[in-house]
Amino acid sequence: MNRATSALLTIAVLAGSAAAQSETITVEYDAPTMDRWNYPFNGSPGTRLSASTFGAVELDGFDDHDAQFILGFDTLADVMSGLDSSEYQVLSARVIITNTNGNVFRYDPTYDTHDTYLFLDNSLDTDDGRPVHLWAIGYQDEQSQATWGEYSAFGGIADVDPTQGSRYAFAAYFPFEGSDPVNISNNLKEEFDATPMAIAQNDTVLPGELVPADSDFTFDVDLCQPGIRNYLAEGLSLGEVRFAVSSLHAANGGDGGGTGEIAYPFWYTKENPLAVIFGYAPRLELTVRVGSPGDFNSDGEFNFFDVSEFLTSFNAGDTSADLNGDCQFNFFDVSQFLTAFSAG
Repeated sequence: MNRATSALLTIAVLAGSAAAQSETITVEYDAPTMDRWNYPFNGSPGTRLSASTFGAVELDGFDDHDAQFILGFDTLADVMSGLDSSEYQVLSARVIITNTNGNVFRYDPTYDTHDTYLFLDNSLDTDDGRPVHLWAIGYQDEQSQATWGEYSAFGGIADVDPTQGSRYAFAAYFPFEGSDPVNISNNLKEEFDATPMAIAQNDTVLPGELVPADSDFTFDVDLCQPGIRNYLAEGLSLGEVRFAVSSLHAANGGDGGGTGEIAYPFWYTKENPLAVIFGYAPRLELTVRVGSPGDFNSDGEFNFFDVSEFLTSFNAGDTSADLNGDCQFNFFDVSQFLTAFSAG
């Protein structure tokens, strides 16, 4: 028995048991509570039957990620809200969306760097298709998750007319742990690469093939990306987790959406009758531990069984034992467990 294991077992014996402190919750949502085609010329936000994603590539006056799709899932009925974000440990998160249009865009399950979108007539992209991304959401101009919703105004004053840089809610990523959300809406013009939460995957279509209608695209959120666990935890504390979907399938903007040849996806929204009948609305699968990680097995007591399960998970490299969220298994996770366990 090594020293760390011995110390943990000794603490378990001395601690005995205490009141309930944590709960591990797995929930599945068949539809979002809010979804919105976040496009500057959308005259009916929150009520459309589908939402397209496309890019205004090489077009000044429009965001590169011109048409975005915003999703929000109310978790109040399943996960206690109002706790400090440190009380939520997201163990897994999966978002699923379904396309309405078929055989107009090609499947690409890999990230394309920003330079591959330049020179549309002579692209540097080495594979067919463009990926679909899942992002966090950031806000500007004094808007926030609490104030901006499904039917809110799109945005304010543009950086470049008519609409570039004006959106109140934008797809975002976190370049490092603890950073503010960075707007990725114009990463082509600003010449930087951003890492999404996930890239859409499909297990029935081969890369480069045209995508049939009613195909499910799955985003398994990469919890190792900087800031993502805390972003989701803050959403749970507010009672709603939100995501943005975007893709850079090239289109020309306009009042009715992308113009020219339609070679970009449309996604079912919760308002679509077919989505209601066939289950095509955006979906969320979420597993989260709420409360003290010291009650590791979520049985309401602090005792030997918590220590034993933590050690088993830690040695197996299970995500649940990565308590400090750095996607490494080391002394810092053990220290955090000991602190929480001893506090009871």
